[in-house]
Amino acid sequence: MVRSILLRGFDQGMASKIGSYMETHGIKFAHQCIPFKFSKLENGRTLVEYQDLNNNVIKTEEFDSCLLAIGRTADTHNLGLESVGIKTSKSGKIIVDNYEKSSVDNTFAIGDCAEGRPELTPPAIMAGKLLARRLFGNYKAPMDYRNIATTVFTPLEYGACGYSEEDAFKQ
Repeated sequence: MVRSILLRGFDQGMASKIGSYMETHGIKFAHQCIPFKFSKLENGRTLVEYQDLNNNVIKTEEFDSCLLAIGRTADTHNLGLESVGIKTSKSGKIIVDNYEKSSVDNTFAIGDCAEGRPELTPPAIMAGKLLARRLFGNYKAPMDYRNIATTVFTPLEYGACGYSEEDAFKQ
């Protein structure tokens, strides 16, 4: 089930090729659907209840297997950030500037909890190193998030570095 578009944030030309390849090899996609309940059946299959956004109806369907690629959620809601004035986005991610600084002096956020940052471990590690160099060394430059290499583990191997075609046009 694909809630909006396949591989959001990646080049959609490549995402389309991956989707087509997977479909020709037996994978069925249900587009514009949001699952909300999974039940294991006695026969080993999984019953999925979902909302079909195409015609706004609730459906149920059995599947042999289900893979959930649901992304990440910033677990910041119970930290009391608002009590000290740290601003967060609607998703709960901490809003930071180009130097990882939050809305409160001497408070920084890196990695998955920071708004607008890639949800990848290597860039978070590098952002932390650069932050430490800026705070305790003589380093001035911010982390450059533009040309981070990443890959998608699908039957068609796909790696990317830099902007997707869509983002390049926006820039």
